[in-house]
Amino acid sequence: MKRKGYASGTQGKGSKRFASRAIVLLDQAALRGKAASECSRQMARLEKAKAEWKRYETEDKARFDQWMAATFGPVLSRLRELKSVITEKEMLIEEVEMEVHFGMARSERAAYADVQERRNNPPPPYQPPPPEVDAEEFEDISEYEQEMLFQGFLEVAMGMFPGCMTKATYEKMFAEFKAKMSGKKDEVPRTQPEPSTPEQSRIKELYRQLVRRLHPDVREADAADVSALWHEVQDAYNTGNIERLETLIALTDLQANTTGAHTSLSQMKSVLTELRRSFNALQRNLRQAKNDLAWNFSRMEDRSKIQQRMRQELSRDITTYEERLRMLEAKIASWATPPKGRKKRAIRHQSEFRF
Repeated sequence: MKRKGYASGTQGKGSKRFASRAIVLLDQAALRGKAASECSRQMARLEKAKAEWKRYETEDKARFDQWMAATFGPVLSRLRELKSVITEKEMLIEEVEMEVHFGMARSERAAYADVQERRNNPPPPYQPPPPEVDAEEFEDISEYEQEMLFQGFLEVAMGMFPGCMTKATYEKMFAEFKAKMSGKKDEVPRTQPEPSTPEQSRIKELYRQLVRRLHPDVREADAADVSALWHEVQDAYNTGNIERLETLIALTDLQANTTGAHTSLSQMKSVLTELRRSFNALQRNLRQAKNDLAWNFSRMEDRSKIQQRMRQELSRDITTYEERLRMLEAKIASWATPPKGRKKRAIRHQSEFRF
């Protein structure tokens, strides 16, 4: 009886499966070529979507705005005026309501009078004087008091908030402030540059490559695209994002059709993922833009329907804003009107009664 599994090359019940540990070499060139083709197709789709968006932003919207100004100029001016007045009235009402809730006013009419008084006679802005301390006095005070003076100097003289500063910047400016106040400018501590690590050296190398590739004499592309890519390079370099710099290197290789063994498959996959994400985001913007009246306006020959629609919408908007303004003005007028005095009942003297 033959034993199943080993002799016949098949596995019997309960037999163990031995996995091969042989190293299989993959054809990286073929895989990179396929990934490069996918990236090229996605870049073509993205460029087409960008062209549509650029036409909408630079041609359609510009033509639509010019046409609106020429066709409905007085109506648009009236709308802007109504919006401005409504905003002003709403701010006044909100200020009065805040005065009622958090102030000392007993009524909305009294709060309105207080607000008007404050608006007509605004107090002068408070400007704290800068610290006046000579060098000897500054050295005699404590470190805490020196830091309080420094923070006051930042807020008053420099217009800077210490809480929004990085620790390194704060400490450097504080040291300079102490040296200046004590008259020892030469004693400001200077930080020694730390030795570069291999990762930092790689970041600098990638950054130099990208700077050379984005130079106007080397790269012929849309100025907006180059500017956006340049900002991405700067952000990645400033944050030390080596993965992002590697992806940007691969992207520039694909755009210049210079991919090779130096461009890894993982980098191409990262570029492809980013291209798809950018395309999907742009498609969402385009779907919203297609609902705008300005979409494809530069190619529109008959504009009578859109003119009739805009006239109806603008007329409806003016009616709504005017009604809103009347309501706000009526509310404010009720506060500005002095209260009516109570009528006193006439009391007849006792002598007037006849018996």
